[in-house]
Amino acid sequence: MRTLSGLWIDRSARPTLQDQLARQIRERIRNGDLAPGDPLPSTRDLASELKLSRNTAVYAYERLISEGYLESASRAGIFVSRAITMPRDSKRAATWKKNAPRSAAPVLQPHLTAPRPFRPCQPDVGLFPLLTWNRMRGRALRREGRNILHYQASCVAGLPALRENVATYLHDHRGVRCDWRQVVITSGSQQALFLLAMLLLKPREGVYVEDPGYVEARLAWRNAGARIVPGRVDAQGLPLPTPESGRISLIYTTPSRQFPTGVSLSLPRRLALIDFAAQNRSWIIEDDYDSELRYGAAPLPSLQSLDASGRLIYTGTFSKLLFPSLRLGYVVVPDALLDRFVELKHLSDDHLPLLDQATLALFLESGAFYSHIRRCRREYAERHALFLELFARTDLPLTFEHTDGGMNVVGYLPEGSDDAAWSRRLQEAGFDVPALSHYAIEPMRPGLVFGFTAFAADQLRVEFKRIRPILERAAKERA
Repeated sequence: MRTLSGLWIDRSARPTLQDQLARQIRERIRNGDLAPGDPLPSTRDLASELKLSRNTAVYAYERLISEGYLESASRAGIFVSRAITMPRDSKRAATWKKNAPRSAAPVLQPHLTAPRPFRPCQPDVGLFPLLTWNRMRGRALRREGRNILHYQASCVAGLPALRENVATYLHDHRGVRCDWRQVVITSGSQQALFLLAMLLLKPREGVYVEDPGYVEARLAWRNAGARIVPGRVDAQGLPLPTPESGRISLIYTTPSRQFPTGVSLSLPRRLALIDFAAQNRSWIIEDDYDSELRYGAAPLPSLQSLDASGRLIYTGTFSKLLFPSLRLGYVVVPDALLDRFVELKHLSDDHLPLLDQATLALFLESGAFYSHIRRCRREYAERHALFLELFARTDLPLTFEHTDGGMNVVGYLPEGSDDAAWSRRLQEAGFDVPALSHYAIEPMRPGLVFGFTAFAADQLRVEFKRIRPILERAAKERA
């Protein structure tokens, strides 16, 4: 006999108690919790369980009998009507609920996790000022009212307040020269790269990229059918394309701190690259993903600040500086491309979440963003120094170069090492340390890419104790 547990009665609600009881039993039959032929408790037991008068339970049952949901058998009790034909999905749900073990876990339950050590390019979200962010969120709601919850066709390029604040930030801190109307808010930098690939490239057109470099950017160019031309990164960054490279329509670079090696593009290379783009009518995309995080010196000015030809497109993201799930980035689009870029973005999304944009605008406007960046730079610098110190105390065959900032460092392995095999061994032990070859197009010096910014000092020490013997065993086996 079914107990009908979970039924509840709200005596302050407008529907009568009889209506509430009948409706809940009716819904249980419809969704398959009660199957045809299932017995129900007596009116006396039901009234006692819910602390109702027995007449309320009697009238509710009688109504459901008259509607065809229940049937009464003399001296046997009340049952769900056997004449009901349940929808196929409801039958399946009812069968599963009857047969499933009590401990059965929900299928495909999402499991949210923190990054594994030493995953590169991960901010420490524990440093993020959530209370301040939530205050800004409340202030944005009070300022904009319910209009911010509607569709806003005028905000395809982003909320004007955010675009203005981003333009101010880029001008004051990165030297970017632009009008706020050239700033388009995107779903992280990846959406910007995808849209730019669709806008600027035709099949077989050449794209000159850093090698090693950002894999997802290459995927965007390849999706557009482009011809990928690798440029081997050296101590000065990305060299100029050679005549053998053919016609280059687009150059993609991370000049402030090259990903993943950490090299900064030298001034002669910067000037030469801009001159090359002007002479060949190529576009340069500058991805400035962690330019704020230099620990021994002030951040370098942007490449865009040197451009006078209007051939440079500047893009960045707040995901690395604030928190990854924010998914808000930006692109500074030259006037010649702006209208077409916004039209293309409109095909991708009507606009990004306006409440998040309004909150971020206030976060920038209030100065909280800059306070947060200063705190992160200070904390990350300490973790960076500790990470390098821990490895310096060992005789592991890892050489760290270009260690002036950023969210990751490359530990170079001896020539001939299989960095992919080292990375797999670490993955099996619960670490996330990609091989440098994962980011490369052509064979190159082997190495491992370590992240340190997401992990506090105590965690770095603990995880280093775990990773050290694994690396030592790998080194001995190679020897």
